[in-house]
Amino acid sequence: MKTKLFFLLFISFVSNANAQLIVNGGSVIIQSNAAISVQGSVTTNADITGAGKIILVGNSTSINTNGFSIANLEINTTGSINLSGNTRVSNNINFTAGKILVNNFNLNVAPLASITGFGSSKFIETNGTGQLRKEVTVAGNYTLPLGVGSLYMPLDYIVSGGSYASGAYLSGMLLNATHPNKPLRAEDYLNQYWRSNYNGITGATINATTNYLEVGGLTGLEVGLNGLVWDGSNWGNALNTINTATNAITYPNVINNTDLYAMNKFVLAKAKVFLQGAYNSSTGLMSDNLRNAPSLIPLSDPYRVAPYSTNFAHFNNATIETIASSVLNTQANSNDNIVDWVFLELRNTTNQLIQTRSALLQRDGDIVDTDGINAVCFKDINPANYILTVRHRNHLGMGAEQTTYSKSLGLNNPALSNSFDFSSATDAEIFGSATAYTTANHPTLTSVNLLWGGNANSNSTVRFSGLQNDKDFILVTTLSNSPSLLLNNVYHQADINMNRNVRYAGLQNDKDFLLVTVLNSEASVVRTQAIPN
Repeated sequence: MKTKLFFLLFISFVSNANAQLIVNGGSVIIQSNAAISVQGSVTTNADITGAGKIILVGNSTSINTNGFSIANLEINTTGSINLSGNTRVSNNINFTAGKILVNNFNLNVAPLASITGFGSSKFIETNGTGQLRKEVTVAGNYTLPLGVGSLYMPLDYIVSGGSYASGAYLSGMLLNATHPNKPLRAEDYLNQYWRSNYNGITGATINATTNYLEVGGLTGLEVGLNGLVWDGSNWGNALNTINTATNAITYPNVINNTDLYAMNKFVLAKAKVFLQGAYNSSTGLMSDNLRNAPSLIPLSDPYRVAPYSTNFAHFNNATIETIASSVLNTQANSNDNIVDWVFLELRNTTNQLIQTRSALLQRDGDIVDTDGINAVCFKDINPANYILTVRHRNHLGMGAEQTTYSKSLGLNNPALSNSFDFSSATDAEIFGSATAYTTANHPTLTSVNLLWGGNANSNSTVRFSGLQNDKDFILVTTLSNSPSLLLNNVYHQADINMNRNVRYAGLQNDKDFLLVTVLNSEASVVRTQAIPN
């Protein structure tokens, strides 16, 4: 049985502010020029067809078609229409005022259906797990009018070629958050990102364009934005472009199940290194004496201030690195406890300095960013082959040998897949005498490379005698020429064995560590820093 609802019958719906439209079975035809205005919920278990329309006018209106279709739907409310179940429109969705919140359901738009009237504060908001799905049968241009709050930020697909299975669709979501895998160092970025998905389409070329808003949609500077794509594990930026005049980002050849975003370009770097002063050969880990309560490790980059700033000059990095005090807490895996700050230099393959960073060193040798977890981010750097040098305030630095090693760094996996392990590198891979070797018991390695310790005066050599020697820096400069003096609980460059104190005599003193451990009891030996010049 077919039930035809004509215009005169709609008066009762308009007159009841809490009216609901419930269709159970059969079919409903709304004839041309007819409309049903609903201020309550719409639930149907049958197709609602015809050239007429349903107008949703209530501020608390919800809709659920249970997989059936409504031919024409008009949104005319000062509030929002909520999906309470999966909903499909077969001919047209028209926005007069208000928006649709999909919640955790999908809004499906049939292949020949259109969406009209959208714009600022008039769009579809994917505020939950639900998607906006545009069903497709042919190639073409398709606009998904997505937004959040009052911000209209559409996702456009340009599809060419390919074949289309029954039920094929292009879908999109606009998520109201910065991307969860945004590198810590990114300072210019969008406050929202798009999730792209499609199904039942094979052999097609799918390009996408998104539109962002500078007010409410951007943190930092627009000039710093670069279009980036997250595929679930890696970042990529192949040929993505931004038109800052129109706020449009173009993403060619979009892969299924990817996130579309914009922020600073960057490279991620991960290295592993051990400091001789903190290293324990029986455990294969470094001590975290400086971190133990009360922690002596500063919360702000020590290499930017005296006494280290003279010998550790930052380049192309104006932002001061800082850490939250919680980063120095004991970690669930104690191997990840922080040992100290290190200083990194990123160079191209001709040894030209590109950028410096200060970062953190874990007990197991991993160098991580200021969150104490993730790979170190070098901001506004293009993916390329680079050389990484690691330096420390009282150790000699270590660099990769550019003739045998240059690491291709790029927009990559935050799980630290791009890494170089200085602790197990061969002589050919690092700059000569910058390494110390120990053959003492080690849990995984027969021998392990260490950064030479003993560099109390933070210059480019370690020496016990002669000009600018480290023994005199400990005794004369630091301890005022008083061998019995003890500086306890200090973060000091003369604490070369990194045990929280500076002492010249007695147990675990720094003078003996310098002579015996670092210089092998030979007072005339000089250890020389070997890093790229």
